[in-house]
Amino acid sequence: MRTCAIVNPAAGGGRVRRLWSALAPRLRGMVPNLTVKWTTAPGDATALTRAAVRSGAERIVAVGGDGTLHEVVNGFFATDGTPLSPAPVLTPLACGTGSDFRRGLGVPAAPAALERLSTPRTRSVDLLRVAYTSAAGERAYRYALNVVSMGLSGRVVHRLQRDRGLLPFARLRYVEALLRVLAVHRPFRAALEVDGTPVPASALHLVAAANGPSFGAGLRIAPDAVLDDGRLDVTVLHDVSALALLGRLHHFYRGTHPSLRGVTTRRGRRLRIRPRQAAPVLVEADGELLGRLPATVETMPDALRLQY
Repeated sequence: MRTCAIVNPAAGGGRVRRLWSALAPRLRGMVPNLTVKWTTAPGDATALTRAAVRSGAERIVAVGGDGTLHEVVNGFFATDGTPLSPAPVLTPLACGTGSDFRRGLGVPAAPAALERLSTPRTRSVDLLRVAYTSAAGERAYRYALNVVSMGLSGRVVHRLQRDRGLLPFARLRYVEALLRVLAVHRPFRAALEVDGTPVPASALHLVAAANGPSFGAGLRIAPDAVLDDGRLDVTVLHDVSALALLGRLHHFYRGTHPSLRGVTTRRGRRLRIRPRQAAPVLVEADGELLGRLPATVETMPDALRLQY
């Protein structure tokens, strides 16, 4: 099987670079027909994957974190969003800090995950297709594996990408960024509907459309989400005080928040959300900042084949 490994040396705060000397010999021993491509800048993983698929790669091994996976998955599609064919299988070797998608799959991180390369087991999973508004004000499209969210989480991702943080653990960095954002965050106003049915909302902190159960380094935003059920799980956090939100944070990490007052959940195939304010509302996907509202998220059943 012709295999191309897309390696992000900066993933996991440089963890991939440190692990590569141990990973490479084992990887090459398991995969004789291996090509290795290194990323050097944002967007490289998408371009390199797209080139590998067009050159006949039958398997793409993504070596990095959730951000690397996000870019690699988008490389399975042309720039106009058309799926490239024939589509290869994707094997994730998670080495990142958050690793929420790996957590949802229930698989180990690299180097233990290398053993997955020798298994014949594959699984088709859904993807999320996101239509959003770019920084230039134009309609743009992206595919996501795990979670697409708007509002508070978008601002947290923006801060994380800007500051990167000095704390040693991903969850601590996320919580630190959340605390800093909450100090200045204000609820936003938007109209949202799931499969054409309006969801009652006035002022909102966050809206998340989930394919997998967790984001934010283990925050179980959609505890019942399933990767291959053809549905997205929508969680809406309405306007509550910052103090109340912090007091409830442990519920979100445990996945017990759906029963809380101020939280609404829905399941469906399509989420549409339009802003009712002039100030931009940020949209993120798989921990990567995309743009702003308005946005639409729809599920694409069985759109990706995984080996894990």
